[in-house]
Amino acid sequence: MMEENNSLKKFFNYLRNHELKMETVPLKEQKDYQHPEDDFDLHAYRILLLILTCGILKPGYFNSYTIYGRGKFSFYDFLIRYPFYLEKALVIKNKKAYIKNLEIKSYETEEAFSPMVQYIRGPWDHKYPNILNYMVSKDLIAVNYSYFNKSQKAFCITLTNLGIEIAQEIKKEEPIWVKRMEAINALFKKNTQNQTVEQFVREHFPKLILGNAGE
Repeated sequence: MMEENNSLKKFFNYLRNHELKMETVPLKEQKDYQHPEDDFDLHAYRILLLILTCGILKPGYFNSYTIYGRGKFSFYDFLIRYPFYLEKALVIKNKKAYIKNLEIKSYETEEAFSPMVQYIRGPWDHKYPNILNYMVSKDLIAVNYSYFNKSQKAFCITLTNLGIEIAQEIKKEEPIWVKRMEAINALFKKNTQNQTVEQFVREHFPKLILGNAGE
């Protein structure tokens, strides 16, 4: 400990004797590093485009683009965040023609080490409640539990007018994401119910569900 203290003392004495100053950005200009997973704007950016592309318009039920089904929404988002799983799903459902349009980069082929995996019914990000609340506060989406047909209700995420406007701008900037989301539409019809998607996950990707180890 004494040797360490002497080293520090010598270091600061050197700075003082040579009138050197340690460069420090003023506090008001300092910015904390934010991991992409914690960037709500980035999540909102992706989710807006997802709802626009994979959402459904259903007069009498949804007058704006809506994805209904908690597991359905989260699995779709998972496929965009981890596109190598989207590639696997396309192979499983014999939709290989869409694979070339995914344009998956080498860094997107790694296994998913994500808080989204190992939930009871499939992929789910524990940050979703905060992310969606953030988007509601910005008047980008509406979230409710409502009917999607005459007798059934589901968790629904619906774009507002502002959300549609911004999502359409994002669509121009993210052609690869759009192609990947269109591949999801090839996998599942827009009126696919939550149970169908969850069954697909259980059958083909059990590794993503809490308590399962194999795939």
